[in-house]
Amino acid sequence: MLGTSTPSGTLCFGRRTLTRKEDVQADSELEKPLESFRSNGFFFKVGAKGLFAGTVIGQARVVRRLKRLVERQRVPHALLFVGAEGTGSVAAALEFARIFHCERGQSDACGACRGCHKTALFNHPDFSILFPFSSRLKEEEERGALLEVVENPYGYRLPGESVTHPVDQIRALQKQFAYGTYEGAWRTAVILHANKMRPEAANALLKTLEEPPDQSVMILTAPNLEGLLPTIVSRCQFVKFPALSKQDISKVLQERMELEEDRSDWIARASSGSFRKALEMATMDVDDFQGRAYRFLDALLWGEEARTYAALEQLAGDREDAFRVLQGAEIWLREVLFYHQGMGDFSGREDIERLASAFDLEHVTKTVAKIESLREMNFRNVNLLTGFISLWRQVRRPVGQVVV
Repeated sequence: MLGTSTPSGTLCFGRRTLTRKEDVQADSELEKPLESFRSNGFFFKVGAKGLFAGTVIGQARVVRRLKRLVERQRVPHALLFVGAEGTGSVAAALEFARIFHCERGQSDACGACRGCHKTALFNHPDFSILFPFSSRLKEEEERGALLEVVENPYGYRLPGESVTHPVDQIRALQKQFAYGTYEGAWRTAVILHANKMRPEAANALLKTLEEPPDQSVMILTAPNLEGLLPTIVSRCQFVKFPALSKQDISKVLQERMELEEDRSDWIARASSGSFRKALEMATMDVDDFQGRAYRFLDALLWGEEARTYAALEQLAGDREDAFRVLQGAEIWLREVLFYHQGMGDFSGREDIERLASAFDLEHVTKTVAKIESLREMNFRNVNLLTGFISLWRQVRRPVGQVVV
């Protein structure tokens, strides 16, 4: 179909395009079976149903749509996969691109043929992945980072805030597309985190999008449309990746990480539809994680003013830790929301009942929205302490309302 190819008395909350014109692995290496990828204790299986079924979690409707494009031979030259981190846009983009280099020519890559082996090892000359690397990285470090993306597309290290796709990276890709293919019939490129392209890089890419070569596919991924030129968006077929269902997340955690059902169900509820968040929580000390988040909310509600301010100031100094505490606080508040809605058994949960006495349904909804807006600051250069103080003013209750 496709052709070949707490100390006491203190308050504590605790650029390049990597393609190969020649094989850099021996044939014996390429002939090894790719039965599974493993990264950070998580397996992605390559099963009989193909790579989509083995790698992409949930998103059945999106996968069906992508397969239909291939089956009907109506594949656009450019697609834009948009979804929050951990919803599967990166995994789907990689696997969709690999379809065009699979020798079986079906609507999913088999994971077993020579073409699939070569794309898995980054040895296919017609398959490119662009990632916003720091200019200080060496080539072998870049290659290792890209292998991490393929092995664990839900849990790889995200690019830094200030890292972007340089224009030289895009121009190199343009030249490769202009040369045509070296093997098979198709050339593909996956541009990860396309929202991190500099304006000059985006304008350079626009030229290729306007005049795409035959038998070529570009797939761009982004968590949202911010940072993308409208002209880029307008020339791509838009594919939206919604939040994952709790059932899909819990099932995968049980089957592939062998978590107990109660723990996997809790993580699934708390992860806001993101398997990236679920993976992070699966390796956390949950009691410590939630304990610090509970003390954070308790201080915002009823804490002594001077101590609370000092603790917020300290917390704001460590952005990574701060966003982790915010994530835990959001989990607590979602449990409170379930409590008010009569969803779940919270009998004997004095912690939830105490928070529920301070947060009515409207208040908890507004506070969750506020925390979500704060967590979005992780992608912007915003004064986090100012955000914490704004949240504190919204949440704080008079001393007379302390619940014991």
